[in-house]
Amino acid sequence: MKKIVILLCSLVLTVTSFGQQEEKIRQLVSEGTKLHDEGKYEEAVSKYREALKIDKNSPLANYELSYTCMVTGKYDDAIYYSRKVLEKSDDLQEHAYLVLGSSFDLKKFPVEAISVFQEGLKKFPKSNLLYYNLALTAYNQGKLELAENSAIQAILSKPMHGSSHLVLASVMQDKEEQVKALLPMYYFLLMEPDSRRSADIYKILRSILVKGIEKKSGKEIKINVSNSSKHDSLFRSAETFLGLMGASSYIEANKDKTEYELFAETTKSLFSVLEMTRKEQTGIWWDLYVDKFSNLIHSGCAEAFSYYISQSANSELVNNWIIKNGDKMTKFRAWMKANGVSTHS
Repeated sequence: MKKIVILLCSLVLTVTSFGQQEEKIRQLVSEGTKLHDEGKYEEAVSKYREALKIDKNSPLANYELSYTCMVTGKYDDAIYYSRKVLEKSDDLQEHAYLVLGSSFDLKKFPVEAISVFQEGLKKFPKSNLLYYNLALTAYNQGKLELAENSAIQAILSKPMHGSSHLVLASVMQDKEEQVKALLPMYYFLLMEPDSRRSADIYKILRSILVKGIEKKSGKEIKINVSNSSKHDSLFRSAETFLGLMGASSYIEANKDKTEYELFAETTKSLFSVLEMTRKEQTGIWWDLYVDKFSNLIHSGCAEAFSYYISQSANSELVNNWIIKNGDKMTKFRAWMKANGVSTHS
């Protein structure tokens, strides 16, 4: 009986000691992440290494150390420590795959990066960030089909992730499928109308809308329809119509309209044409983009939407319209809420 009591006491002491070690590791890692967030990377690394002295296999300490190493450009160390996480932890594996793949990519080993992201997706098939990073790496390598498919999966797993829409838009621009490039741009601006990167996206979107329109001498207007959307005749017809709408800005009846009034009209017309061509089509282009923007038109919010996403232009005309049309903006914001659209503005 005495031996049993001694063994039980020993077990209790061991469990208690282990719990204290874990608590100490969590405390050190917490201090390290705070230092990392403050930009004090070397001090953060010291905290993580101190935690690893207690338990060299701690998934938490290894992961945070790998992440800080990646941020500070120590990619070999980031690769080493993220692999340690993959050996020991299930809870942090998704994050470790992200660090490992990104470190390979930043180290200029894109083939290895793609392989890591794909391996991670076998374990985490719904991971938005793994799909997004795979799409980005593939796009930068000119692997447009892989990039397109990965970006679409990233969006399907998390529709409100703006960067995924931007990767898809970039892919479609490179494939010269202009309407398909416009749709994710519109969706991105719906979520981020006036963020730091919105201004550039807005300018690109506006340039695509008038691409191929050439004002010649007198009343002559030339419309150059590119050989785009060659894989999708439905979107090709929408691009032809887009050219006609762009040319309409030069006609006499529109000469007194502002560029933002014309933008709103073109946007609404584009969405209407896509709705008419939808028919029985399925897939992200129709089920997410076209359906969302068709709903916007039927809700009577298309005009407000156009001015809302024009905020990054920093135009007095836009700002005044928004101020003077408070009722329309209120209705539009209610539409956003009802359709689950969150915004970073």
